[in-house]
Amino acid sequence: MRACHIQYVLLLSLLGFFPRSGTLTCHKGIMMKLGSGFSKTAVEWKSFESKKGEPKEICQETLLLIDVGNKSLLLGSKGSSNPGEKKTKNIQLFSRGPGIVAASYVHFCDTELCNNANSTSVLLDPLSLADSPELGTTQCPVCLQFQGFCSHNSNFVFCPKGTHCYTSDLTLQGGELNTTFSIDGCLLSPDKFLLKKQTSIGIFSAVELSVLQNVDSLSHILIPSTLLTWMLGLRPLLSPSFTEICPLS
Repeated sequence: MRACHIQYVLLLSLLGFFPRSGTLTCHKGIMMKLGSGFSKTAVEWKSFESKKGEPKEICQETLLLIDVGNKSLLLGSKGSSNPGEKKTKNIQLFSRGPGIVAASYVHFCDTELCNNANSTSVLLDPLSLADSPELGTTQCPVCLQFQGFCSHNSNFVFCPKGTHCYTSDLTLQGGELNTTFSIDGCLLSPDKFLLKKQTSIGIFSAVELSVLQNVDSLSHILIPSTLLTWMLGLRPLLSPSFTEICPLS
């Protein structure tokens, strides 16, 4: 009887049917880095923890890069993903400059500890970014800040030709990350939305609230847009999740 059982298992293996426990172990952790030069120089992206997911879940790693020139932001998540996600790996370039650079790396996989990228080079190496063209005469605020406080921290610069002023608050949730940050910068015309109205990036759900500003001088800071920026800046403080957001060192 035991010999028959062994033969049955061998037959299934030959046919491509492999028994699985139904759970995968995945690398787990989040990364939030605010600095400069992240679109040019790779940084370490590791997790020091692993965890078994629920039955039928697969592994995921999601990385988002935003660079406005003087500041860069990296948001990353590694962990398990809900059943139903398909195995895939892709890199998306939302904005290649000049001005704001925004890109993402998304990897869903279904083998043990397969979400094992250890550097942001997985995103940077395939990118083809625009060269910096001649500067124009339009001045725009440039800022990248957590918690929607850009209205108090923007520096004005002359933007590259072919770009316009862009201002938004971007909220990302998922993969144990829940955060809002503000973006001011120079976005290639005629784009109005940095993420091109996309509402999900890998494990992240995204809400982009942008204000298009036509400018010739500092007078572009109109009362409606200033009020909207102020209101959006208060939103994280009024959210129940605010208590979960820790300051970055």
